[in-house]
Amino acid sequence: MTAVRTQQQRRDPRGGFTLIEVMVALMVVALIATIGVKGFRSVTKSNLREATAHFSGAIRYMFDRASITGKYQRLVIDLNEGRYWPEQSDDKFYAPNQAETVADQRKREEKEAEADEDEQKRQEKQRDLYNSSSSSSSAATSFDMSKLEIGDFHPKRARFAAFKEMALKPVKLKNLRIRSVYTPRLTDPVTSGRAYLYFYPLGQTEPAIITLSDESGESVYSLVVHPITGRVRIYNQEIRPNLGVRYDDEGNQVIQ
Repeated sequence: MTAVRTQQQRRDPRGGFTLIEVMVALMVVALIATIGVKGFRSVTKSNLREATAHFSGAIRYMFDRASITGKYQRLVIDLNEGRYWPEQSDDKFYAPNQAETVADQRKREEKEAEADEDEQKRQEKQRDLYNSSSSSSSAATSFDMSKLEIGDFHPKRARFAAFKEMALKPVKLKNLRIRSVYTPRLTDPVTSGRAYLYFYPLGQTEPAIITLSDESGESVYSLVVHPITGRVRIYNQEIRPNLGVRYDDEGNQVIQ
């Protein structure tokens, strides 16, 4: 009788799990999942802090480089691609006198690009006409007479080009995104397309607020750029611009 009872108490190895065993297994799975999610968030936040610090260093580097080289610098920020890279120009850069909308800025840039293209075509046409007339004349000289033509005055638009710099290479953010870029040149923050942060040879830049976040948008960091010192303060939150405040070309607040 004892042998039969012992055999009944033994669990058939082909049988299922008890309710307690199922609950314990679910608790273990939930615990592992929680630890994994927290670990992933911790890694993502660490990457965001590192990317923000690198971005801050890039801004400070461009600020110093403009003073050292005496050339106009700018940081191109592609919000759609999550990239930024440095550019410089030997030409003078003139910022608009009044704040523009993003749409107005893009329209102006398109018109300036078209004007540059038309001017280049006009100069090429004049050069071809001069060369053809010079080839048939025995008194031809090497001087380009087309340069003496008087036309309407248009301020030269600054042309920026990327440059190779070991200390600041183009950066592509991974699993992070640039949410917005604000400068007083624009009436509203840029949330798509490209934004620009300019640095001037006399040791000035633009007041700016650049906001970065992880892909979920839960972790947010803001970089606030001081126009006179180039100092960048980092906040572990989204800093929104005071759209009622305007600054002049020297970074001074304009009282309206």
